[in-house]
Amino acid sequence: MSPLIILLVYLCCHILLKLEGEQIKSPSIMKQDVAQDNTNSYSKNSIPPYMKAISGSLGGIMEASCLQPIDVIKTRLQLDRSGNYKGILHCGATISRTEGVRALWKGLTPFATHLTLKYSLRMGSNAVLQSAFKDPETGKVSGHGRFLSGFGAGVLEAVIIVTPFEV
Repeated sequence: MSPLIILLVYLCCHILLKLEGEQIKSPSIMKQDVAQDNTNSYSKNSIPPYMKAISGSLGGIMEASCLQPIDVIKTRLQLDRSGNYKGILHCGATISRTEGVRALWKGLTPFATHLTLKYSLRMGSNAVLQSAFKDPETGKVSGHGRFLSGFGAGVLEAVIIVTPFEV
């Protein structure tokens, strides 16, 4: 299933970049582009904040889909007082055999919703904050600006999404 997930992520990113009008380039082509036109290149290659937010939400869905079976197995092992399961693999196999493979993804919707909102807000707010800290002449963000952008995005994520979901 891992190659399928990688392919799905690649296709989603490729579609999103095509929608934005960008083209996926190899590193050697990007080096040639930088060498040819070094003036004002930041505005051509910047990704808008909404695209980063969408990418973050897709990452949240993918993370939830991959981690949910592990979380279900962990929860079952923690609640197993009678010793029905002999270990992680035995627990997963038993759940799949008795309840079906789809049982490993029980509870995916709230977990995916949480991660989708969290990563969407983190990536989108980080992009907005970084654009606020850009140097107007060079279009570059200093290390201090990157730190403050990441810090601000993390605080927003913690206050708006993580704390209400955890409580």
